[in-house]
Order: sequence, then structure tokens, then C-alpha cells
Amino acid sequence: MVENTQKMRRVIILPDDEKRKQQLQAKLAEYRERKKRRGSLFSAHAFYKLVVLERLLRDGKVVVGKMFKEMGESHKEDFDGFDFWDACEVIDDYCKTGGQNVSGGTGLPMVK
Repeated sequence: MVENTQKMRRVIILPDDEKRKQQLQAKLAEYRERKKRRGSLFSAHAFYKLVVLERLLRDGKVVVGKMFKEMGESHKEDFDGFDFWDACEVIDDYCKTGGQNVSGGTGLPMVK
């Protein structure tokens, strides 16, 4: 119960580092291109990373519990809370460490 309460209060903050912001922008472009190519085969997990990253770059932060509730209401029975939480963990780690704690996937792109 305590862990769920902590997750609901979690806030993902857009880093101040300009290079990291550029990496996140490039990652969002990658997710969008992947979604365009794969269409209905685009995974729910990747979709959640895409929408969380869009919100983060637009608003500068994501209040995870609030977005969890919004996604649950808008996607109803198609909403997968586990994949959503995991997507938030990935995006948060990209912000904080550049993805050092994320296994698998393509990671953050290199930028100049």
C-alpha cells in the first residue's frame, strides 16, 4: 500500500540539461516514427512511454498518479497499469541518469 501511494505521488521532472532535453526530443521522435511504422502492432508499453514523454516535454513535469487516472478513464479496459508504471520508470530514469538503469530497448539517442 505504501509503495502504491508513493507511486501515485511521484512527479517526473524535465531535466534542466539542454543536451538531455535534446535526447528526450529525439527519443519522442523515435517513438512517433515507430508508432507510424508499426501501427496496431505498436505495443502498449511503447505507447505509454510516448504519451508520458509528450506530456513531460510539453508541461515540464508529469504527475504520475494524475496521469494514471486520466489514462485509466480514457482507455478503460484497454489500460494496462503495470505497463504504464513501467513506462514512467523508464522515462524517469532517462531524465535522471540517461537510462543507466534501463535494460533492453534502444536507449536515448546520441545528440551533438
